[in-house]
Amino acid sequence: MTRPRKVSLGKTTRPSVSGVLPRRRLFELLKSNHAVTWITGPPGCGKTTLAASWLDQAKVASLWYQLDEGDADVATFFYYLGLAADSREGEREQLPLLTPEHQPGLTIFARRYFERLFAQLEAPFALVLDGYQEVPASSQLHEVMRVALETLPPGGRVVVVSRGDPPPSLARLRANRALSVVGWDDLRLSREETRAIALKRRPGFSAEAVEALYVRTQGWAAGLVLMLEQGKVSEPPGSSSGQLVFDYLAGEIFQKSDARTQQFLLHTAYLPEMTAAMARELSGDAGTAELLDGLNRDNYFVSLRDTQPEPVYQYHPMLRDFLQARAAEALSKERRHELHCASARQMEQAGRVEDAVALYREAHEWSEMARLIEDNAGALVAQGRGETVARWVEELRPEVRSKRPWAIYWAAASQAQLTPRESRILYERAFEMFRAGGDGVGMLRAASGAMFAILYELDDCSLLDRWIAVVDGAEKSGARPPSLEAEARIACGMFISLTLRQPQRRDLKDWIERALLASARQPDINLRLFVGLLASLTLMWTGLYGRAAELIGAMRQAAGASGVSPFSLITLKNIEAMYAMLTADAPACEKAMREGLQIAHATGVHTWTFQLLVYGYGGALGAGNLAAAQPIARELEAHLATAGRFNLCLYRYFRAWEAMLRKDLMSALQEQKAALRTAIEVGCPLFEVLCRLGLAEILADCGDERKCVANLQTLRVIVEGIDNRHLEFTCLVGFAQMALAHGRTRTGLAALRRGLQLGREYGYHHFLGWRAPAVARVMAHALEAGIEPDYAKSMIKRRALVPEQAPLAVEAWPWTYRVQTFGGFRLLRHDEPLGTGEGKAKKRPLELLKFLIAAGGEQVSESKVTDALWPRIDGDSAHRSFTSTLHRLRKLLGEDRAVTLHEGRVSLDRRYFWLDTWAFEQLAADLEAASGEQLEKIGERLLALYRGSFMADDADAAWLIPARERLRGRFSRVLARVCAHLEERGEPARARALHEKSLEIDPLAGFKATVSDR
Repeated sequence: MTRPRKVSLGKTTRPSVSGVLPRRRLFELLKSNHAVTWITGPPGCGKTTLAASWLDQAKVASLWYQLDEGDADVATFFYYLGLAADSREGEREQLPLLTPEHQPGLTIFARRYFERLFAQLEAPFALVLDGYQEVPASSQLHEVMRVALETLPPGGRVVVVSRGDPPPSLARLRANRALSVVGWDDLRLSREETRAIALKRRPGFSAEAVEALYVRTQGWAAGLVLMLEQGKVSEPPGSSSGQLVFDYLAGEIFQKSDARTQQFLLHTAYLPEMTAAMARELSGDAGTAELLDGLNRDNYFVSLRDTQPEPVYQYHPMLRDFLQARAAEALSKERRHELHCASARQMEQAGRVEDAVALYREAHEWSEMARLIEDNAGALVAQGRGETVARWVEELRPEVRSKRPWAIYWAAASQAQLTPRESRILYERAFEMFRAGGDGVGMLRAASGAMFAILYELDDCSLLDRWIAVVDGAEKSGARPPSLEAEARIACGMFISLTLRQPQRRDLKDWIERALLASARQPDINLRLFVGLLASLTLMWTGLYGRAAELIGAMRQAAGASGVSPFSLITLKNIEAMYAMLTADAPACEKAMREGLQIAHATGVHTWTFQLLVYGYGGALGAGNLAAAQPIARELEAHLATAGRFNLCLYRYFRAWEAMLRKDLMSALQEQKAALRTAIEVGCPLFEVLCRLGLAEILADCGDERKCVANLQTLRVIVEGIDNRHLEFTCLVGFAQMALAHGRTRTGLAALRRGLQLGREYGYHHFLGWRAPAVARVMAHALEAGIEPDYAKSMIKRRALVPEQAPLAVEAWPWTYRVQTFGGFRLLRHDEPLGTGEGKAKKRPLELLKFLIAAGGEQVSESKVTDALWPRIDGDSAHRSFTSTLHRLRKLLGEDRAVTLHEGRVSLDRRYFWLDTWAFEQLAADLEAASGEQLEKIGERLLALYRGSFMADDADAAWLIPARERLRGRFSRVLARVCAHLEERGEPARARALHEKSLEIDPLAGFKATVSDR
């Protein structure tokens, strides 16, 4: 929502003070070093005139702002102050509106607002706030003023004009001597000033008469002007009330005025401000321009403001009160009512909606007041002035409100983001009123508003069912939204509601496309972003990541346009973080989270702060990075008290996920139970499925098969009706994990086959609740069973999967590096030979690799390496050689993480390396524990793996021989066991053949024959 530019209003225009007496002694007070001056005194003592005349003589850039009761809604204050800034010459960036998302961070918003405003003004400048007494004590404007004054830069001045003293919120400024007060004692006219004014208006006044005037008026400017107008020094009735004295003196003058002037003054008494045309319309006097000009020129409590396209006149509040009191005496009730209503119409035609509403209210013209509210509430809500709309609707008589559904609708809209539950109740009330009146469009918009109120609260999605049915019914009846903007909002509310509450609906994607089309054809860039980003959210939750990525990219580009709000930018970052979390891009997720939080911190817009943190938390968990996840979890704890149930469901689910990664089953069980309970209470099927799947996995690990199966059965019923391939993929792979881990191979592989088929078809590589070791295990099963081998390999490579026990015996596992050492040394990278020529640059790094393998490949101390490879050089030189060679080995491999050095110990990372020695040791251990046919099968695999002696083509280095002999000895022992088994089974020929084959492979691997020579 943008404001009209270059608008000139009486509210933001300095009054003209030509012809007034310059009060130089007060100008000196205003020239003090204090950044803030508070001018306070009773009515009619010249406060406003002083501020305006000081600006004239100071000749600094300035803004003038006249406060009234409408500024109690701080959004109104920011709106009109922005208009004042926009009305200055030159093009500049518009100041922001205080829209609902900024309200919780009002202090931050105010600080940024005034920083930008003061930067635009450029020092030296002055900001004058006139009529501060109109601001109620309960208004947030006092806190805003504190922030504004503390933000004031060097060279900036603020002058506040008020009938009262500074509020307590400014006490610190007074204590720090940053605020000075020009009070009633300062404002009183001195004898010299009284004399100068008297002689200017009445040149023949004697010194005695002037002294008498001074004594009578005690420096009160209004009293002085009125007595001078009388032409004599009279004694007003004794009273402590300035208004009573003013009324007496003004009454004396009013009686002396001609009938034309009296009638003019009474007929225009209800106008808060007027142009000559307005006054002419009300009074019927063709000479109103001359009358107003004369009243202003004679300083008869009528101020002039040089607004465009024509000047605006304003009665002093004391004069206006007097005239209205006199009208009550002189005019009939009917005539006063006519003037009230005519004044309201004049204000309405001039665009002064606030004044028109106030006049209709004073006239008890409730229907007209309601009409005006309904006609203008949409614009006010868009400006962030919902508090004003809500107050106006509340001021209507109950019997009027009961007949004005659109007034109730706009009262609901004004509160939707800040108090969504109250807003929903009002939308429900408006809906029933629309239905009773047969207003289909009203019913549709109230239903959409109720949807968004429920979505803002995110506490009970089951409430959406009613409104989904209403929108469906409207579609069937042919009711159409009144505008593209309304259509975009209605369709957007519908697809988000369906996603959360009725994901089984087949028309969900149709609603997305309808919302996108309508939003693209309307002009509001922020609505376009809102719809596009929420559409991408729905596409993600339904598993259509490619389309979601395209839409996010388009929205990212659109966000570079002018007029994009901080709320839209943070929403973009929130969606980017969610996308990165769901696609396992942890760095991008953290980046989007941090950027979103930075914007939130800078602007005070914290609508998405909890979700930004939750998605960052989930992104770290998806990467298995507990060190990164835990600080984010601690940040989230500070927001739990204000998080709705939906957000708490996410948080509990992720806490359970973290506990599973830490292998803390009991904590995981408690957290997941809480998450499931919240998901059911919230009424969100998608999250109920995820929580039941997570709980089933935990129960399976706890050995509680009965409860595990019960959750899976309930989950299956929910999932079967939902058209969501990613949810199906998640559930199938999750079920396969559980089934295969508990020996249900047939059903586990069947689920895995369907799940990986979906994963390949849609390009899925991640799901919430991801535990890399568990997924790695099922991928090993897939490769062993020949299920989607290419997709399984791509998943393993992309996610760097390695089970807790490396699948060394799975031939198809896509290791980054394969190292063959039996029968000779061979190094492969991605199954392609890695150049291992005898050049000097490669020889030493490869020698280091061979030594590490000979030493077991893990936890090999640096001292052991240097003693073996650099035995003849001193310790420091050996360390440098070791460090250099390790660096060269990593460079040769092309992956620094493949060879780790931690606390002086070197290891080959099992996520990257397959060593035939590791596979041999695992098979040998399996064989030693096996029996029967399993023993024979393992023996055959062992024989195929052991292709010759360890490093057969290498020289007999001292460090190599022990490893070679150890491996050869174990090979001999396990084969001897196989041969013994074969003889026991009565198969000596097979035993003899096995023995002979082992000798062919390694002549030194002979073992004592246990088979008969028969």
